[in-house]
Amino acid sequence: MKPSILALSLAFAAPMLSPLEAVSAADRPVWADPSRQHEGLEPAAAQMTRFADAATARTLDRAHSPFYRSLNGDWKFHWVPHPGEAGRPREFWRTDFDDRDWKTIPVPSCVEIEGHGIPIYTNTVYPWREVKPPEITGDYNPVSSYRRTFAVPAEWRADDREVFITFEGVSSFFTVWLNGKKLGFNKDSRTPATFRLTPHLRDGGAENLLAVEVFRWNDGSYLEDQDCWRLSGIFRDVWLWSAPGVHLRDFKVTTTLDAAHRDATLALTGELKNFTAQPRAVALSAVLLAPDGRELARLAAGVPVGPDLASGRGSTQGRALQATVPAGGAAPVALSAAVAAPALWSAETPALHTLLLTVSDAQGRALEVIPWRVGFRSTETRDGQFLVNGRPVLFRGVNRHEWDPDRGYSVTREGMLKDILLMKRNNFNAVRTCHYPNTPEWYALCDEYGLYVIDEANIESHAQMGETYAGRQTALADQPEWREAHLDRTRRMYERDKNHACVVGWSLGNESAHGEAFIAAYHWLKQHDTRPVQYEADNSGEFTDVICPMYPSPASVLHYSDLPRSKPFIMCEYAHAMGNSTGDMWAYWRPIYDGAPYLQGGFIWEWADHGLRAPVPASLKVEHVENTKSLPLDPKLGTFFAYGGSFGEPGRFPHDGNFCADGIVSPDRLPHPGMAEVKKIYQPVQMRALDLAASAPEIEIKNWADFQNTAEWLDARWRLVAEGKTLQQGALAGLSVAPREAKRIAIPLRALTPEPGVEYFLEVSFTLREKTPWADAGHEVAWEQFKLPFPGRAKPPAEPRLGGDASPYLSASSPAPALALAETATRITVTGKTFSAAFDRATGFLASLKTGEIELLAAPLAPHYWRAPVDNDRGNNMADPGKPVPGRPSARGPGAWRTATDSWKLAALETTTAPDGAVTLTATGRLESVNRSQTLAWTVCPDGDILVRLKLYGDPDYRGAAELPRFGMQTTLRPGFDRLAWLGKGPHETYWDRQDARVGLYAGKVRDQFFPYIKPQETGNHESVRWIALTDTQGRGLLAAALPGQNLLSANALHHTTDDLFFPTHKEGQFYPYQLPARDTVTLNLDLHQRGLGGDDSWRALPHEAYRLNRWALEYAYRLRPLSGTEDIPKIARQK
Repeated sequence: MKPSILALSLAFAAPMLSPLEAVSAADRPVWADPSRQHEGLEPAAAQMTRFADAATARTLDRAHSPFYRSLNGDWKFHWVPHPGEAGRPREFWRTDFDDRDWKTIPVPSCVEIEGHGIPIYTNTVYPWREVKPPEITGDYNPVSSYRRTFAVPAEWRADDREVFITFEGVSSFFTVWLNGKKLGFNKDSRTPATFRLTPHLRDGGAENLLAVEVFRWNDGSYLEDQDCWRLSGIFRDVWLWSAPGVHLRDFKVTTTLDAAHRDATLALTGELKNFTAQPRAVALSAVLLAPDGRELARLAAGVPVGPDLASGRGSTQGRALQATVPAGGAAPVALSAAVAAPALWSAETPALHTLLLTVSDAQGRALEVIPWRVGFRSTETRDGQFLVNGRPVLFRGVNRHEWDPDRGYSVTREGMLKDILLMKRNNFNAVRTCHYPNTPEWYALCDEYGLYVIDEANIESHAQMGETYAGRQTALADQPEWREAHLDRTRRMYERDKNHACVVGWSLGNESAHGEAFIAAYHWLKQHDTRPVQYEADNSGEFTDVICPMYPSPASVLHYSDLPRSKPFIMCEYAHAMGNSTGDMWAYWRPIYDGAPYLQGGFIWEWADHGLRAPVPASLKVEHVENTKSLPLDPKLGTFFAYGGSFGEPGRFPHDGNFCADGIVSPDRLPHPGMAEVKKIYQPVQMRALDLAASAPEIEIKNWADFQNTAEWLDARWRLVAEGKTLQQGALAGLSVAPREAKRIAIPLRALTPEPGVEYFLEVSFTLREKTPWADAGHEVAWEQFKLPFPGRAKPPAEPRLGGDASPYLSASSPAPALALAETATRITVTGKTFSAAFDRATGFLASLKTGEIELLAAPLAPHYWRAPVDNDRGNNMADPGKPVPGRPSARGPGAWRTATDSWKLAALETTTAPDGAVTLTATGRLESVNRSQTLAWTVCPDGDILVRLKLYGDPDYRGAAELPRFGMQTTLRPGFDRLAWLGKGPHETYWDRQDARVGLYAGKVRDQFFPYIKPQETGNHESVRWIALTDTQGRGLLAAALPGQNLLSANALHHTTDDLFFPTHKEGQFYPYQLPARDTVTLNLDLHQRGLGGDDSWRALPHEAYRLNRWALEYAYRLRPLSGTEDIPKIARQK
């Protein structure tokens, strides 16, 4: 069994290390020399797989090729914490080295995940001690040594065949030896490194010794300062492969569409390489197969032959290219064919053709057959728009780091496919490979399933932007000695991925400032390819084809659309999805759907939380907690997701806490509740109301797909619903809306007599007509819900006043016995036939509420103005009462509201009885700590209804007022009242600025309302609540309902208190869901609002103004009712 990460999470320690060996700049080691990026590598080339014949080549499965052998598996392994460590094996590459005492490690893997060294997460700070590029300073730079043996098949050594080894990804600097001979080294961790083995192989099927040494960090690590865990090792596949002595070393496929984007030219260029000592005559032929397997065209050498693109006629017979390749040399190749009306590739219709490339000898015998899946498509920027196949597209995108919670950098095909299926099912169509080229198989899957890819070079030097280097304040990209390192990474990305249809654009890197190296890389790509090139740091727009800012404000997005532009605006990063986030994404997409031509979407930051799965420790040490309550561990949890600081880094290594937990899905790919909002915003069919009052309500349907008519792939249905019941439904048969077109339709509702107090909603849904590779038939792609203008929640006859006549808002049930009023020194108790309510004389709060003899409350129902901060709140100072929010320097921080209710000073408590017997208690006073006045009124009706009204107000000219995190009331229900039902938006959690959910009748358990964000925070809220009920197994409990025609409620119910979800001492430290107390009580919040979640970024931005509680006066009302278990809850909830 491998060493467990548990040992790391519990030990939180590492041995003392020896100091760095001192070296002079003149005698700099190769791993600290940016002028030497690699040595002994074969030139970068396109990914390809070689087969023996066309039949097996058509399978596209490397496992069917006799020319490949995987070296994945267990390797012998040794680890030391520093290159100067005495125990580092200096000549372990020797064939006579004794490795019997070494451990084993799986390849691919990250050595830290396997228990060697410490996983370190930082956002921008380099993880070594002193930043002095290109040196790696400090006493910690682990070195991993690997050994394994292999034999090659005899046929690989016959007929002048060549043998190579490819390392798909190694972090970071590694050196390779074969049978004691050094092959070379490499520093770019995210592009392949291929070495020729042939001269050093042993004959006769003998075992060969492969040795690899990996440094965790090197000078290249200064260009790999991405926001992710810093891990090391051989983390991608390693494989042996064999090729003929003369073989196709590299090729490029180019598809060019005509002006009508109907017919195409397919061009192939490449290079034949001869490793033999004699000139060799070979032929290269190419056959194009249609997606259904039919032969479509044969490519010809020289001038294209095939269909006459003007007439649609012509021969599909091409002639093979004949070439004599000089000994030890190379020969260029070029073939092409005209193809009439091929099925075009796009993210919506990812049609793939198969190209079979055959290299034959002089006798016509196939030496190798190479398949490639070709997508016919064009990409360009023109007239300020990004075009695919001549049409502007919307990038409904996301940034995706490669991450597996159990394997770190090492991702599997199953994991990649899971990501793609989730993306497609949630209406994503684009991915930015932040911030490095991904595993090769990722691109093949994107080709197949249909995702646009912006492929990004493995370059980020975030911590060096604007820092002093060589005595000057400048970026590495402006330093001549770093120029080739930047260019090399760009070239290698391009060469590997150039033939993938999914790659529609290139990115030069991320957050590395600007400089001459990026300008050179831009020009190099433009000379070699036609696809758009982008770089977010080019603020001038001179060396980027796309204006691609990160985290722009909605106002700046609107500003860009105000004037004619020559380049498209596509956000490379926006909507920072850290924790409970993605609030008001509509602010970015409303202008797009309103038709701003230059705005073409963006890429959410980011796809998945980077948590490492670790066992829950057997015990927990708690320090500096403000109170003495215990923190029992939940034994059912078993594991948790670790983040920066979880492995003993504090004080020894930098870390950035849970800033790595900023995805729209959890590390195990459980979608966050915010995913539902993203899916809704990204849906390719948008709808709006035109005339809902018509007998046949009219709506507009706009098709925002880029290529598909709705009739080609979607079925549309409608239904009329009320309180969770479907009353009418029907199909919108034959609905045909062309891409980017809109259509007005009428819904054929039958006549309906509305029931008083009931709201009616029209829902329209678009679902997949047929099964696709990414979802079953019936999968919902788009929906909309419209409230119909029936009487519904009609307004009462007059606005109530605090302490006034409450009868218009209370239930019109049969007369009830008079209330009994009893007063003591501490309480005022109002008792009815089936209930009692007691109010605390010192505060005016509801201290007790009984149904029969059953007490409901474990804590008073009292005003509550605080919420457990979400990650965005931590970033904008909400949690700190001593820090004002950005933009309000004179105001107190919202953190002042955490204990505001504790400062409540009651000035007066008045009791009145109305003619109908209702008793009203009105409490007035001040919240002294926040300098606000508060009035709270309770009206108790004989039938059990309790009207609650809360008003908060202050001096409108007082500039020091703290902004409220929430405005509402909170209580704790006793154990047992854990069955939840509500009429409102759901079933997932919703917030003031993230409300895309259907109004419906939902039910569940309180425990299911908690979402396990990696770091506990506010969760479980529900918006637009008409009523909410918490009951026990017999239906007894509490109902809270909005008043007809007045404010709806924002409500949540959890088995955790607000303070459970936020320890002030944990706001910058480690805090995990397993540390939450296990409670059986229920904390119930009944609010007008809590502030929006925000999400423009997570380090400064506030929620948008429309979703902030910064008014000087706030007021709301609702109705309570204790439940005996016999009530029809929906019926009594809607009674006036």
